[in-house]
Amino acid sequence: MSGADGRLVHTAVIGGPKSGQAIILPTDADELVRWRRRHPNYTYWCGTQLGGCGNELSDRLYRDKVCHFAHRPHTSCHRTATGAASADHLFIRDDLAAWADRRKLTWQTVARNLGSGPGDAVDFSIGTARRQHVRFQFSRLEHTDWRRDRRRLSREAATLDWVFGPGAAHPETTQELYDDYGYVLRFRFETHGAVRHIRLRAEDSRHSTEWVPLDACTVTPEGLRLSGVEPRRRESARLAAGASAGHAPVRGERSREEQARALEEALVSAARLGTRPTWEELARTAGNDLLELPVQDRADLLITVERTRGGASRPLLSALIRTEEGDPPEYVADVVAAAGCGTPATTAVLKRWCKREAYRAFAVYGVPSRKPPHRLVLTPGGWLPPRQEEADQRLTFVRAPDRPVLPPTPRRMPGSSLSGVLLKDEDIHRALRRERRRSERRPEHVADLLLLAAEALTRLPERQRSLLTAEMAVTRLWLKDRPDTKTAEATAGKRGKKPKNSLQGARPLPGFGDTGAKKKRTT
Repeated sequence: MSGADGRLVHTAVIGGPKSGQAIILPTDADELVRWRRRHPNYTYWCGTQLGGCGNELSDRLYRDKVCHFAHRPHTSCHRTATGAASADHLFIRDDLAAWADRRKLTWQTVARNLGSGPGDAVDFSIGTARRQHVRFQFSRLEHTDWRRDRRRLSREAATLDWVFGPGAAHPETTQELYDDYGYVLRFRFETHGAVRHIRLRAEDSRHSTEWVPLDACTVTPEGLRLSGVEPRRRESARLAAGASAGHAPVRGERSREEQARALEEALVSAARLGTRPTWEELARTAGNDLLELPVQDRADLLITVERTRGGASRPLLSALIRTEEGDPPEYVADVVAAAGCGTPATTAVLKRWCKREAYRAFAVYGVPSRKPPHRLVLTPGGWLPPRQEEADQRLTFVRAPDRPVLPPTPRRMPGSSLSGVLLKDEDIHRALRRERRRSERRPEHVADLLLLAAEALTRLPERQRSLLTAEMAVTRLWLKDRPDTKTAEATAGKRGKKPKNSLQGARPLPGFGDTGAKKKRTT
């Protein structure tokens, strides 16, 4: 075997253990023979910039299996990534250097180890004083970590753009960028001989541009831009960026109606994601000028939000707000009273009432939506009737991270290819992966699994929901490449009710062209 742990090593660096010049060894025997003839003096190393041991490697030529690099006998190496993508953080530095030099830019690249290896992220800076900053994110980053790093980098740079590799963006991070800019920047690599080159595209919740090389990108005073794509920055994003750059937002710049609309959008987004934000978290989305509001003004603004929404049966979005300890703020009681829902007699009653109302909001705005439970009705004295109190104590959150989760139960899909199959919610992502690896293709079965997965998203906790979302995205691409995809999806649509599309009616990304046109995929 090639490595100390038995895995094949496909990438190495040339010239020495600290070199940053990476290559992918040709896997075909004839190609490797030609490579050796062209480069007879090359030496290959398990480079430290690849997370390797720094020892020299030999290139092994095989006619009956894949050619690869190999360590010398009795070498100890704990390198964790050895595949063709393991050197992408070095290949991107070569692409960025060539791209910046052609534009005569002053630049710098730095590879970051965020805990799992030297290729977790690559920072690309342009300029000399307050630099324009682009981070290429290779490893998956939790939403809280991304927010923390975003605030820090925004304070240090004139502009900040974040470009995510496959599976690197948390769903909440993606949603926040959709809200702030209208799109998310993505990258991938394509292999060309012994090296790989980066491709980028912009995507929103419904569309995406074609994959393009770096030469199709430009640097503007607002940051990195793809040709034909302009950000739709919300007012809240502009205020947040100004505060991050050290400029305090101007009070009174937005009217009360504008603040209320931004706050309502932030609350609806939180309900869609099944989260209960603090006021500070809402302000980061709806505008930093909300941070300066005193307690009474916060209550008045929330009352404005609830009154403009109308409809006594609609969930009270103000009930989503919590403190750092997880309890509703005291001023939410004033909002509940002003909305005509009664005046909670104690903090415990307010907490229970908000818990039920938050669950109603998750049901109404979740994807897919579901029938919400009845609102708790307070007595004239502000108490919960005994039966309602007992029922509320049995209620648990499915999607809130700080609450117990309903125990998973096996699910069936009557009238489908899964009618005789029992699947727990947490097992669906494994079932999707198994179907993609089967030698016998069953696209109709996969389409049924996707419908079942969409229902399971509303019941799973955050971590398992993220795993399932990633598997669904990969499976949809796999299913799209099948020649009988349309037949499978049409059959599945007749058997099971498809989940509602909460993004129906969203504006297309500028520059994406006709929304009805079929997208082309590059290979």
